[in-house]
Amino acid sequence: MKRIRPGAFSELGLFIAVAAFFLSCAPSSKAQDNTAPKGTIKDGYAIRQTFDLGGHIADYSGSGAMYDTLVNLQSGPRILNQSLEMHALQGSHHFLFDTLSTNSTGYGGDPNNVTMFRMSKGKLYDFQGIFRRDRQYFDYDLLANPLVPPTSNPYVPVLNSPHLFNTVRRITDTTLTLFPLSVVSFRAGYSQNVNEGPSYSTIHFGAEALLSQYWRNSTDTWLGAIDWKPSPKTTFTYEEIVTHYKGNTFWQLAGLNYQLANGTPVSLGIDIFPATGSPCATPFANSSTTPPTVNPACNGYLQYYRYTPTRVLFPTEGVRFQSSALKNVQMTGRLRYTSANMNLPDYNEYFNGLVTRTSLRAATYTGFSKAKRISVDGDYGIVWQIAPKVSFSEQYDFWYFRQPSSNSITETDQLGRSMLTPPGSPGTPTTTFVANYLSQKTEMNTLMAEWQASARASVSLGWRWRLRNIVVSSDGSGFTVPIHENGLIFGVVLRPSPQWRINGDVEASYADNTFTQISPRQMQRYRVRTLYQPGPRATISLAFNDLEQRNNVAFVNHLDHARFASAGLWLMPNEHFGLDMNYGYSDIFTRTNECYASTPPLAGAPAAPTPCIRNNSPYLATGYYDAPTQYGSVGITWSPVKKFHSNLGYRMSAVNGTTEFLNPRQVPGSLQSQFQSPYANVAWTLAPGWIWKADWNYYGYGEGTPIGPTLPRSFRGNVYTLGMHYEF
Repeated sequence: MKRIRPGAFSELGLFIAVAAFFLSCAPSSKAQDNTAPKGTIKDGYAIRQTFDLGGHIADYSGSGAMYDTLVNLQSGPRILNQSLEMHALQGSHHFLFDTLSTNSTGYGGDPNNVTMFRMSKGKLYDFQGIFRRDRQYFDYDLLANPLVPPTSNPYVPVLNSPHLFNTVRRITDTTLTLFPLSVVSFRAGYSQNVNEGPSYSTIHFGAEALLSQYWRNSTDTWLGAIDWKPSPKTTFTYEEIVTHYKGNTFWQLAGLNYQLANGTPVSLGIDIFPATGSPCATPFANSSTTPPTVNPACNGYLQYYRYTPTRVLFPTEGVRFQSSALKNVQMTGRLRYTSANMNLPDYNEYFNGLVTRTSLRAATYTGFSKAKRISVDGDYGIVWQIAPKVSFSEQYDFWYFRQPSSNSITETDQLGRSMLTPPGSPGTPTTTFVANYLSQKTEMNTLMAEWQASARASVSLGWRWRLRNIVVSSDGSGFTVPIHENGLIFGVVLRPSPQWRINGDVEASYADNTFTQISPRQMQRYRVRTLYQPGPRATISLAFNDLEQRNNVAFVNHLDHARFASAGLWLMPNEHFGLDMNYGYSDIFTRTNECYASTPPLAGAPAAPTPCIRNNSPYLATGYYDAPTQYGSVGITWSPVKKFHSNLGYRMSAVNGTTEFLNPRQVPGSLQSQFQSPYANVAWTLAPGWIWKADWNYYGYGEGTPIGPTLPRSFRGNVYTLGMHYEF
C-alpha cells in the first residue's frame, strides 16, 4: 500500500511558493563575473555568513517501519545549513577572539543534527566544540521474532518483532587549549553522551512477555592535560581523564490486552498459544468478551518491572611523549593507569503472574553488585634510520587488567495455581552470593626492518609475538589460559613509475591456545593496494584485503574469512565534467560446530558428543554464516557554465547470503536483500550570494526471498529537497 505523508502535496505547494518568493527577491545577476560575495568588513573583522533554508518532501510506499529504520527523512521545512566565519584583519586588535567559525546542519526535523564551533585568540587560547543529535530508530520485524510454530493451537503468527527502539543520542564534545604555541600549554575538555528513549524487549517467566523498556544512559568525561615542549622536536604530555557512567534504564510490563474473569488486566505474552494436548491448550475461558477472558491457570503476567540503577567511575592518569631530537631516531611512548569502580546498589525485580511448570505465582528479587577494574597499559615505539636505505623499528605494547567483582541476589517466591487467587505466603528468602575474578595480561612486540632497495622498490620484514595470560575464577574455583602467538610480516612497496604506487604485505601467525571457539589458532592476512595517476585529472585505485582464520580442534572446527576488494576511477578532464566510479566486494564467512536444543530437531541432525552436552543440548549442527556483498556507485558532475552545477549518480548494495536456521520458520530477510539510491541535484547561481538548490534521492529496499510469516519489509521512497543558499 502506498504511504504518503499527510500534507506532502500541500507542502510541495508551500515550497514552490517559497522558492518563487526567493527567486523574486534575489537580485538580477545580469552580466556579473563574480558569483560569490566577498563578505563584510566590520569592526576589524572579515565576516562571511551563509544560510541554506528549505525543506524535504518525502513520498514513500511499502513498509513504513523499514523506511524509518534505514532513511527516516520526513517532509517539512528545514535549516539545511548555516555558517559564520569571522577573521581579524591584519593589524587590528581584539580583546576576545581573532577567529570565530560555526556551522550547523539538519535542524528542523532531520534525524541527524550537527553544530560545530571554534574560537581562538592568537597565542592565548583555542576553543573547539561540537554537538550532535542522532535519532536511532530500528524496527525490523525479524529481530528476535519467535515466529510462533505451526504446532500452536490456534496458530497466529507474530507479525512484528517484539524488539524495537526509538532512542535519541546527544553527544557534546568541547576542548579548550591555553597558550597553544607556548613551551607549556594546558588543555581542558568535557564530553557528554546521553542515550535515551523508548524501546521494547521481552522476558521469560513461563510465557514470553513484552516489556516497555525506557533507556536513560549517560556518560560524562572530564579531561585535564599539560603539554610541555622543551624543544621543537620533543613533547611530553600528562593527562587526567575522569569518566562517569550513569545507567537508569528500567523495564515494565506492556501488552496487557486480556482480562481475568474479575476484570483484572492480564498478558499471556507474545507466544500465547500452547501446543495441542498441553494443560492449557485452550488459553481463553471466554473469547467473546472484550477484551477476551483468559484461563487463570495458564502462564501469564499481571505485573512485572525491573530497575537496575548503575554507576561507574573511570579515573585514568596517563603520560606520553614523542621525540625526534636524536639524529635518525624517532620515539613515541605512553603509560596509563585506570582504577574504575562499578556500583549497582539496588537491584529490584518483581514478577506477579503464573508459571504453571513450577506453580510460581509471584517472585521478588533484590540485591546489589560491585566491581572494580584496575588497568595498566603502555606502549613504546622507536624508528632508527640505520643507513640512508636501511631502517629498523620496534613497537612494544603492554596491557594488564584485573577485575574482581561480587554480587548478591535474594529471591522470595510465592506459590499458587491460579491468577484469580492471591499469591501464597512468601517463602523463605534464598540469597545467592557470588565472587568473580577476571584478569588478562597481554604483551606484544613487533620488530620490523626495511630496506630501500632502489628508488622504485623497498622491502620490509618483521616478526611479531604476543603473550596473553587469562585468569578466570568464581567462588574460589577457576582456571588459567596462557596463549602464546608468533607471526611473520612481509611487505613490499613498488613505484614502477612516478605516477604508479603499489603496496603489499602478508602476515601469518600461529597461537598455541584459544579462549573462545571463534578465536583463531592460525591466521593469515593478505593486503594489496595500488594507486595510478596517469595525469593530474585522473586516478585509478585498486585494493584487496583477505583475512583467513582457523581453529581446527575437536568439536570446534572453526573457520572464517573476511575478504574485501575494491576498485575506483576518478576523472576530471576539465572544469565542466567529472566522473567518479567505485565498486566493492566483501565476503564475511564463518563456520563453527554448535550444540543446540530443539523440538523437533533439524532433519538429519546427529546427536551431540559428550563434551558438547550442556543444559540439555543434545544435538550437533554446523553453524555457518556467509554474506557476499557487492557495493557500487557512479557519479557524474556537469557544469556547462560557471553559474550552473549538477550531479547525477547511482548507489547500490546487494547481499546474497546464507546461514543455518534452527527455527524452521525463519527466512534470510536482510541477508538476501538489495538497497539502491539513485540521486540528482542542481545548483543555479541567480546572483552573487544567491544560489537555488534542488536535490532528489530515491531509496529502494527489497528482499529476494519469501518474507515468511511476518509483514513485508520492502519499501520505495523519494525525498525531494528544495532550498535557497544565501551568503553575505
